[in-house]
Amino acid sequence: MLGLLLALVCAASSHSDFRTLRVLYTADLHGRSAPGVDFASAGLPRRTLGGWENLLRLIRAERTDATLLLDCGDFGFGSAAGDSSQGRAAVEFMNAAAYDAAVPGPADFTGGAANFEVMARSAAFPLLADPMLDVVLRRRVPLFHPYLVRDIMGMKVGVIGIADPDIPRLNRRADVGGWVVDDPLVQMGRYLPLVLAESADIIIVIGHLSPDDGCAIADSFGQVDLVICRGSPARVENRMAGCGTTPVLTAAAYGQRLGVADILFHKAEQRVYQTGVRLLNVEPGSDSDTSAAGRWLRRTSAGPGDSAVCVNATEYPPDSAGTAGLGTLVTEAMRVRAGADIAVLPGYEMEGGLGTGRLTRGQLFDAVPYSRPVRVLSVDDTTLTRLVAPDGLGPCEPAPFLAGADYFVTGDTTRWPEVSRVARARVRNRRPGTCKVVTTEQWLERTGLPVDGRLLPQSLTDIWIAYATAQDTLKSVQSVRLYPATPGIVRRQTVGPVNINTADAELLQTLPGIGPMTAGRIIQYRETAGRFSSVEEIQNVKGIGPKKYEKLKPLITVR
Repeated sequence: MLGLLLALVCAASSHSDFRTLRVLYTADLHGRSAPGVDFASAGLPRRTLGGWENLLRLIRAERTDATLLLDCGDFGFGSAAGDSSQGRAAVEFMNAAAYDAAVPGPADFTGGAANFEVMARSAAFPLLADPMLDVVLRRRVPLFHPYLVRDIMGMKVGVIGIADPDIPRLNRRADVGGWVVDDPLVQMGRYLPLVLAESADIIIVIGHLSPDDGCAIADSFGQVDLVICRGSPARVENRMAGCGTTPVLTAAAYGQRLGVADILFHKAEQRVYQTGVRLLNVEPGSDSDTSAAGRWLRRTSAGPGDSAVCVNATEYPPDSAGTAGLGTLVTEAMRVRAGADIAVLPGYEMEGGLGTGRLTRGQLFDAVPYSRPVRVLSVDDTTLTRLVAPDGLGPCEPAPFLAGADYFVTGDTTRWPEVSRVARARVRNRRPGTCKVVTTEQWLERTGLPVDGRLLPQSLTDIWIAYATAQDTLKSVQSVRLYPATPGIVRRQTVGPVNINTADAELLQTLPGIGPMTAGRIIQYRETAGRFSSVEEIQNVKGIGPKKYEKLKPLITVR
């Protein structure tokens, strides 16, 4: 593509006026030094891609005299090897690969801000971060800078690193020192003029950002030539240049693919002509790397064999459906371990997917890598509502996973599972009053509730691995049931008892002990036998006996 374009414009411009800047990019390495299952590929069984030795070989093959190698964050933690080295193994790999710059992601603060400072000081490349992080760490000598400007083959290239607003949201306050991260657009408005003041010809923005945030930056700041966002373990979609838009690229995750962006720049006209993008598979290599870096990688990856501990018959890919299934399974593991009525777990604790077949401890660890402390506490109905639908969360944030309970939601479920649509959660057997709940310390802090209750001796990761290894075949569990209601139904509920002569199935299912089948029988009885003449008559419906009626009696009426 670039060669054809170059041939077309050569008649009007001198060939020597053109330069090609190659940008190699990764994201979400998560300290995974070994190849893993490629969930973005089609068909079963899934192939394996990645591995640091293979990635290093590909980087060397693709590097030119005018190359930048960048990473968009979440490089240190998220695997057994990464966590055991406190993120330093990933930094050593990035040093060996000669990265030019990287930005931190939320997972890079898993070991705390002080540990992140140690990683930054051991890096042979700049970690681009908000300078306020130096203030948080009480550094006298600045370690962090939000951008760099570098001269590459006559091109002045500026790279702006945007701090992810999720860093304080997804970590304990103690781990990030109370660091407050501004909105990405606010950060760009602060740093872009500084880069322009240094006469940068090409401006690249990197960050552990969502594609939506990346598009907002590209569309709001016309001087930006390229935006690179966080990694995805699923199929990658890029927004390429067209109709005056700036390319916005999504990196691949776990070092399974290497992004390559070739930027064709005209030096005399001081503008970018075209950007070509490829995403290369990191295939296992047949030749061993004989370099010092290759020998270091083999020593890093060496260790005792990780034997299989259970069989998984159901694949959980890292998409919305697979994450929901795996999240429910992990939440059930918490509930069983704690002997609780309900378990509540935020969805961001799920890092990867699970393939089928025999699974090792390492694969189980990679799926739920963050060893969050877990607490058990007794809560009333009001506190339970705050746990599943906290007031302080964003309106579009996904609701947490539940085990042992069901959701009652406001509105329909076409946009489920935003937290704002949750009305309440109730234990499946409809027990009223106080219930025993298990959740993570980090989620308690996010909901604004006191971090108290009994601390379990095992972390979330340990609980999950013990639960999975106790089963020869990993069994899936029932997902949370959704009971949708319209705002009108919610209003009718709040003004008094439910009128069993007019209530639809959704409203009837808000009553204790009434599920979809029993609600259908109530409506069928109304249609065949006529309107209920008294509340006692509901006992004529199959499935509603004297005990259930006593619970229903104060909550229903006939009109």
